[in-house]
Amino acid sequence: MSVNSFSVYPSRDFFQRLSQLFAVLTVLTLPLSTAALMIFFSSSVLCSVLAGHVYEKYLILRDNPMGLMFILFFSLFLLGLTYTTVPRAMAFHTLIKYSKFLLGFFLLSVFRDKKTARYAFFAFLFSATLTLFISVIKFFGSWDFLHRFPADSGVFKDHIFTGFLLAMTGYCYAVLAFSIKNAGRWLFGLLSLVAVYDVLFINLSRSGYLVLFSLILLLAWQQFSWKGLSMSVFISTFLIAGLLFLPANFKNRFALAQSQMTQYRHGSCDTSIGLRLEFYQNSLKLIKKHPWIGTGTGSFAKDYLSITSEKHVATQNPHNEYFNIIVQFGLLGFIVLLALFVVHGITSFRLTGNRQYFAQAVLLSIAVGSLFNSWLMDVTQGCFYVIFTALCFASLPLASTKNSD
Repeated sequence: MSVNSFSVYPSRDFFQRLSQLFAVLTVLTLPLSTAALMIFFSSSVLCSVLAGHVYEKYLILRDNPMGLMFILFFSLFLLGLTYTTVPRAMAFHTLIKYSKFLLGFFLLSVFRDKKTARYAFFAFLFSATLTLFISVIKFFGSWDFLHRFPADSGVFKDHIFTGFLLAMTGYCYAVLAFSIKNAGRWLFGLLSLVAVYDVLFINLSRSGYLVLFSLILLLAWQQFSWKGLSMSVFISTFLIAGLLFLPANFKNRFALAQSQMTQYRHGSCDTSIGLRLEFYQNSLKLIKKHPWIGTGTGSFAKDYLSITSEKHVATQNPHNEYFNIIVQFGLLGFIVLLALFVVHGITSFRLTGNRQYFAQAVLLSIAVGSLFNSWLMDVTQGCFYVIFTALCFASLPLASTKNSD
């Protein structure tokens, strides 16, 4: 029997179908509700476990590099429990935050069903497009019927995630516009432009800007090779320069960033950029004290307090995923994190069609955003990475089709 087939037992067949339904609902609610996201995510994994197919999951661990990397990355936090400098409760709190990688391993089995994967992808686009339309209505119509983030450009979630989400949405629609040949490509192209407009002129997230321009360069390389990438760099440079002359959020946020950098150089850290730079500087101090294996799972917040004075702001994370991992696990953690991203990038070339493009976009967007945010630790962005990595890489063939359940 194929590993993709359902078990002969009705109960297992039921749980397998239920896990697929919950997986689609997980992706649907990812941009909308954190509570619903975690409920459906956990339910999908639970049903996948109850469905059995143990041999299939073994094959995924053996033959799918991303399945192995998910387990390896989560194991880093289990190892960190053995030498952490904080109480077990604090360490387990961090472990739970990164448990999404353990849960994501099971989605590699759930998304092997092509219909489930397709429904999940378009469920994401539906929620993302809904977010886009509400964002535009909120901005131009001053109609904030959700009554959330009234002084912000966030919609269902804060402006940082919204900017990231819409940058990815614009990219996804652009890929679809390039990949189809019928009249629908113009609709996808238009939706892509609206999403790009929202990121640049409505949203306030600087992380969204960085992710957007990174994805534009990636798209140019994917569609037009190195010559297209060179042209895209040239065009993007002029686009950024042109945006600085327009009365829009992009120009204002750029000017604010310059002002905050100047304030930081004069000794003021009481700004968004100033605080981040202070976090990075203090993180480096912690890394120098424990460079090899760090101070263990969940240790960042407590150890950070030990090297700061009363005038400094306490923080739960350094707003940089790389520093966050290195402080906790040292050089070992950095190697594992780097391996996760490198294996992701290399293995993406084994995928075909749009799956390859989307897998590369997921990696680039999270890797870039993690320079200024702890996105793998964050619930929504971290779940986005795990879920969409599983969605893309679940299609990798397994070496054996035997099912020993």
